[in-house]
Amino acid sequence: MTAYAIGLTGPIGAGKSTVAQMLRELGAKVLDADALVHQEQVRGTLGYTAIVQQFGTKVLGEDKEIDRKRLAEEVFGDPLKLAQLERIIHPRVVARVLEARAMLPDGAILVVEAIKLLESAMRRSYDEIWVVLAPRDVMIARLKERGMSALEAEARLRHQRGDADFRSAADVVIENGGDREATRTQVRAAYEAAKAKAGARSSPGGGT
Repeated sequence: MTAYAIGLTGPIGAGKSTVAQMLRELGAKVLDADALVHQEQVRGTLGYTAIVQQFGTKVLGEDKEIDRKRLAEEVFGDPLKLAQLERIIHPRVVARVLEARAMLPDGAILVVEAIKLLESAMRRSYDEIWVVLAPRDVMIARLKERGMSALEAEARLRHQRGDADFRSAADVVIENGGDREATRTQVRAAYEAAKAKAGARSSPGGGT
């Protein structure tokens, strides 16, 4: 048996990282898939070499590292190029997640935060899918706080799944509209339920 795995996702600006931090505080092991992607793109890695071979040196910054903004501009809105990038990076990220899961003891909870989780074949490997949602105006305000223009924020959200799609895929929905304590209450309740399932599964006769 391995650790109990939760996939954490939701649209950009919904507050996945806020929920992930709450889960860390509750004792979960949390992996940020975006951080893993970044690590797999660092100069000297196989991912870096494959990306430069595929997209050229125009995606590099002055320091010769991959400029994530330039890379995003290269693939954003082009499904073919986005698929090419995902074929390079996705297998490496999956391998890192599986390695982390195998190293945790039975009954432990691993949370993987990933914006593209539902598009991944690995979604079937999670014991639960958690989705974080927020009202559209709240998400746009949060993205503007990060430096995006309103037009860019709208464009990013337009290229993602709608609330109905996210809800239909979720085992747990966390509503994160701005009341932090209300969000924390939801997270704590869902985490305690997951811990109970993880404990039951890891106990003798608890199943596989």
